[in-house]
Amino acid sequence: MKTYLKLTRNNENGFSAIIMVVILMIIGLLLLTGFNQLLMSWHKTIVMETRYYQRFNQASSALNWALTQDWQTPTDQWQCLTDTKYKLKACVKKSLLKVDNYQLLRGEADGLFLYSLTHLKGTKLVVEKGHWLDYCPEKRSSDCE
Repeated sequence: MKTYLKLTRNNENGFSAIIMVVILMIIGLLLLTGFNQLLMSWHKTIVMETRYYQRFNQASSALNWALTQDWQTPTDQWQCLTDTKYKLKACVKKSLLKVDNYQLLRGEADGLFLYSLTHLKGTKLVVEKGHWLDYCPEKRSSDCE
């Protein structure tokens, strides 16, 4: 006995499967796009933080380096020393604070400034414990520029 394959013309066979594949592809694309934007945001944050810590460490190194240098008696104007090998820059001036006889020491790195209140002993600056600052202690910001 012969069996015949009955062919019908139904144009909708497989259409729902194609629609499902397209929907899954769109959802996957949206998820990948969102994840890419999230990664780019994280990358930008990491780059900014890395740059900040590099500048912070450079300014901190400049403060420590300044303590090993010989300084003249500070005046009301900034006196700066630079080390070209390590790109360190430190400046000192007489502090306007009424308490004690402080000298204001500033370490610089690409626009980031760290400060220390110091005393001059001979030609060396000496920092007392707890006098490191990440802000300028002067009352007017113009006194720190």
